[in-house]
Amino acid sequence: MDTYSDKARAQGGIAQRNAGGRREERHVARLLALALPIVGMTASRMVMGFIDFAMVSRLGTEAQAAISPATVLVFAIITLGMGAASTVQTFASQADGRGEGDRAAAYAWQSIYIALGLGLALWPLIGLTAAFYGWIARVAGHAPEVERLEIEYTQVALWSFTPSVICAGLNGFFNGIQRPRIGLVAILVSIAANIVGNYLLIFGHGGFPALGVRGAAIATVVAWWVRAGMLLGSFLSPTFDEGYATRRTWGISLPKLAGVVRVGAPASFQWFIDIASWVVFMHLIMPPFGTVAMAASNIGLQFMHLGFMPPIGLSLALASLVGFAIGEGRPELAVARTRVAMRLNLAYMGLAGAFMFLARRPLIGLISDDPAVIESGAQVMVWVAIFQLSDALCVTYTNALRGAGDTRWPALAVGLTCWGIFIGGGFAMARLFPQWGINGPWLMCTLYIVILGGLLYGRFRSGAWRAIRLFEPAGPVLDPAAAAQIARHPESD
Repeated sequence: MDTYSDKARAQGGIAQRNAGGRREERHVARLLALALPIVGMTASRMVMGFIDFAMVSRLGTEAQAAISPATVLVFAIITLGMGAASTVQTFASQADGRGEGDRAAAYAWQSIYIALGLGLALWPLIGLTAAFYGWIARVAGHAPEVERLEIEYTQVALWSFTPSVICAGLNGFFNGIQRPRIGLVAILVSIAANIVGNYLLIFGHGGFPALGVRGAAIATVVAWWVRAGMLLGSFLSPTFDEGYATRRTWGISLPKLAGVVRVGAPASFQWFIDIASWVVFMHLIMPPFGTVAMAASNIGLQFMHLGFMPPIGLSLALASLVGFAIGEGRPELAVARTRVAMRLNLAYMGLAGAFMFLARRPLIGLISDDPAVIESGAQVMVWVAIFQLSDALCVTYTNALRGAGDTRWPALAVGLTCWGIFIGGGFAMARLFPQWGINGPWLMCTLYIVILGGLLYGRFRSGAWRAIRLFEPAGPVLDPAAAAQIARHPESD
């Protein structure tokens, strides 16, 4: 009898493990099906920046030293709108999970109004670019030619603010309703437009003037408007109007606008302080070490972007699935999907870190043939390789929390660690231990990412996000029989 009972229990355990394995396989399949287009979209976005960097680098070391700081500054300013607009994904996914497609579209419209309003407010500030870089040059000692090129690029590239924010909101809508291929097609076309524009305007081909870095900035602005136009065309198409009332929900809604601002303002703050820290790092902390150090850090930053873009794409897909699960009233499903995404991101970024470490000199050599830049860049790549696993934690749990509408706590954690450890510590290492060279500031960058990853992991595990309600209760989404089935098997999909 005991033997029979033991055997039955063993068989039951095997069946339970098999069922758990099948559930996990379904989570992986669902996540990857949604994530692959988003991975392509986010990776392509960085490819656009990488192409700009690589093509401008052909103009010389000064242009190479100028392009990344200028690009980071422009992106930091744009994040003031993109962060808020991107939270449309949270609202759209939860609304879609509740079966309220028209509400998802209405939130997308509010992000367009945010883009237009903030774009108008930014316009007078573009004229202050030269004064800003003049101050930076006095404080950090940028070389005159580097400063001139930074001003040239920034004054033009800031005109991409409005289309960038429009794209963030519409991408959030399409990702939230689990149709990311729309955004992928748009960005692939915009990359093609950017490459052609760079070819014509940087080097003066096809009868166009050779405008150098200014030409790269013009091509970037044109590419963003091409992308925004394609997304808006899809958004207003009969297909999406039929399913989501995209042509009938265009009015300004103060409650919905306030909702986007309430959830999106912390996200914008988080994005801004994160990107702004890199502006400070590249404009103030690195320049005292010289143009070679700036170029080496710029190259390391480009490879860092290429390394974490696929996990960001996967995690953006996770945010949609978390939001959809919460909209359905199934928080345990959100937990299961986050666990799967975490494993995938750790595996990918662990391999990426190993590759960056082992191939660091050949990778730097792809961008620069300056032996001093290659040697300095190899030091940077060691630090970039070290923090890859912790960055996987940051990327995954930031987006899982965002899908649940939890944006304030992560923003506070990023602000304190980023500016307390990364920037404060980076300045301290540069001033107090200059003999460490660029290794000192990059050490503090690594420490910041390691600590932040642990904090975000702890926040998600605490379950505080379960208490957040974006929408008023709408009654049970599922019939009682389905709800009982989910209660028995909370991770079923």
